[in-house]
Order: sequence, then structure tokens, then C-alpha cells
Amino acid sequence: MPIRLDITLLSGRYDAGGGDDPHAAEWPPHPARVFSALRAVAADDELAPLAELERLSPPLIHASAAGEYRARGYVVTNARERKGTHQNHPARTAGFRQRFGSLPYDARVQFDWPDGDALSDGSLACLDRLARRVPYLGRSTSPAILIFSRVRDPEPLPGLTTYEPVEGPGTASIRVPYPGYLDELDALHEADQPAWQAAGARSRRSYREAGAEEEVPGRQPVESPYPDLVVLRFVGRRPPGSLVGRFTEALRRKVMGQTEEPLPPALHGHGLPGVPHVAYLGLPFAGYEHADGQLMALAVAIPGLDRAERRRILRGILGSDPNHSVSLYVPGIHGSFELQYSPNDPLPRSATVTRWTGPSHTWVSVTPLVLDRYPKDRDLASAATTSLVQAGLPAPREVELSKQPMTQGAIRLRPDELPKRCRGRLYTHARVMFDQPVKGPVLAGAGRYFGVGLFAPEKGGEQR
Repeated sequence: MPIRLDITLLSGRYDAGGGDDPHAAEWPPHPARVFSALRAVAADDELAPLAELERLSPPLIHASAAGEYRARGYVVTNARERKGTHQNHPARTAGFRQRFGSLPYDARVQFDWPDGDALSDGSLACLDRLARRVPYLGRSTSPAILIFSRVRDPEPLPGLTTYEPVEGPGTASIRVPYPGYLDELDALHEADQPAWQAAGARSRRSYREAGAEEEVPGRQPVESPYPDLVVLRFVGRRPPGSLVGRFTEALRRKVMGQTEEPLPPALHGHGLPGVPHVAYLGLPFAGYEHADGQLMALAVAIPGLDRAERRRILRGILGSDPNHSVSLYVPGIHGSFELQYSPNDPLPRSATVTRWTGPSHTWVSVTPLVLDRYPKDRDLASAATTSLVQAGLPAPREVELSKQPMTQGAIRLRPDELPKRCRGRLYTHARVMFDQPVKGPVLAGAGRYFGVGLFAPEKGGEQR
């Protein structure tokens, strides 16, 4: 018989951020988050049932609709500093935080595993004991009661909507456990790393409301070759966009120096012809009326990798600082630049993941597109199309090219300001239109791994 997990949110709310989007709330609760909560309360001799649970297929989720809320305030930081400014907590400071959560119309949520008969009664009883120990889901401000049981006729509670996993695009992307998820959580804990690092592309499943009509195949978004985008925003001074190549090269050098040997092939790119590898980006303030092209953040785009390589690269990006602060020295520029990984803080739009991921039918370059090959008969549009296709994107329906930026704030570079690996090649700004929506980040051209060839979704080109 199937097994069911009943969740009751005692406060009537669910305090958990959306992860990928710092300005969104997670709803419904993700099975991967529940699994992490079960692991947190499990003893070493209670892990076998969790290993069985992660091998089951993604569950059906029954939940009501929910509204979102936002809470703002100053909270005491955990890190200690020599000159702490907090009056009641020595060596600490208070930082502004903005948190998002959900207010469901029904505080009850249910997960159903149709293949739960693979679990023995003993394993189910152990999972139930673990569930009853879990004090809360998400943040500690959303206490919850969790109960496992076996159900003969798994009808959901009245008023709840059923969401089912689907192949291909759905209406929601939800994190679920998978075989090996338990080992990854344990490895992260031993390395004193946060559990969110286990939330890569492998844990993402598409869900859709049961009974909803499938989307027309021709309009389903095309996935980006880069499922992960780690954004490091500038704290304090921001460099001009013309220095993008120097900053991405400095970041690349730092990440490779902080990643444990042997370096993952996706990081250095050697021996991987035609396969996407890690890309370093400068994210400018571009695409808006008063945009000035300053770099708001740097970012690292990570292609789909196995969890071990992905985890090592994430550690190389963030280093050992518990506050995820990165100090970057750029040769030839006085002083260092401070970068911060803080996806749950209120951020400028250009320093968020969603700004660069779309989906959209129309994308416009914010850093020049460096052509992969010299065009025959000066057919630049054909060469630009080739660069897009070689980057793993569909052939566009229409391509517009210009020597000048085609959106406010896009970066214009002199030949000597291009990344060193791109100098001597033809380059141009571009606007491309696809027959179906495309998800970002959209990177193309010979410089896509080194800071140029970045596109932004253009207003009016969103999925219709």
C-alpha cells in the first residue's frame, strides 16, 4: 500500500524562502527539505529507512493555494568581528534581513508515495518516529507536526490540490530527494557546509497540477545548459562594465585556486570539446531606463554535473568564510573588492538569479557576442546563429546585429578590453528571437566562459 506523510503547520504559515529566487516563497513544502529535516533528527542507527525513502519515486503533493508575505528587520549576525556594533551582543553586528514565507489557506499538507509498499512496516515505523521528532519545517518560526502512515485508499483531504511529478516542463520546479541524497547531506555536514549545496539540478523535478492540460510542446521553455547560477554581489564600490574581462579572469583564477585538487574537468575546460564548462560572468546594470552599465555582481554559471563535482566547485567559489564573503584582488587595480553571496537578502534586480534566467522569446546582449568563426561573405547573422547553436541553444528565428549596444546599459568594449582569449576576433551586439521561450542564463560565443557573450531577457519577450 502507498505511504503518506501528513504535515500540519501549527502557526498556519510556512516560513521558507524560494531558494533560486530570493524574492519568492517556497510553496508547497519541498520533499527534499522534509527529507533534510528527518536526517537532522536521525541517529546513526536510524539511517537505513531514509536510504529506502530516497529511492522511492517523487511523491504526489496535496496542498492548498497560498499567499505570500514579507518580513523585514535587523537581526544579529552569527559571525564575530573585532569591532562589533551591537550593544547587547559583543563582537557582533545587526544586519538587515528580508524574509519571505507562505500563508496557506489550509495548514495541512500531504505527501503520497504510490510505490511506498517497497518499505517494510518496520522502516515505516522508524520514519514515523523520526517525523514526530521534527520540530519545524523551513525556519524555526513555522513549527509543524509530521506523521507517517500507510493508506489503502490515498484520497487527499477535501480542499487540497494534487500536484504530480511530470516529465519535461511543468508549472513548478520542486526539490526532491534522490538515490545518494542522504550521503550528500552527510558529506556536507562533515565539511561544515550548508545543506542547500545539495539542491542542484539533480534534485529538481517538474510538477504540475493533476488534471491540468499539458502545455503545447512548441511553447515549452528550452532549458539552459547551466542549471546553477551562483551570484556574488559587490559590496561597496562597483567597477565599470568596461573592466568585465579583468574581473571575470580574477574570479576564475581565485575559484580554481580555492578548489581542491584534482580540479574537475568542467572547471578548467581541458579535454571537454563541445561540452559546456564553468563560465564566469559580470552582471551589469543593463536593460532599464537609467541603467549605466556598472557591474552589480559577478557570477559563476555551473553546467549539469554530478553532485561531487558540483559540491567541490561550490566550495571553490565560496571558500571557507562562514558568511560567504569573497575578497577579490584584480591585478592593476588598487585595493580589493568585496563580494557577498546572500541570495536571501534584498538585492538589486541585476544581482538576482531571476534577472538572467527568463524564460523569454527575445534576448539581447549586455556584453558583446564574440563570434566563434570568421563569417564567410561577411554574413555576420549566420555566424552569430552558429555561435548560438554551438553554445547549446536553438537556432533563432531572427537575429539583429549592431556595433552599438542594443539596450540601455549594455557594455561597449574596445578590442583591447575583450578577455585575452577573445582578442583578434570579430564581435558584435545582438538581439535574438526564438520560436519558443528559452531559459537562461543565455551565453554564447567564443568568450562565453570568460565574461562576454551574456544575454538578458528583453521586456516584452516573456513567455506568452
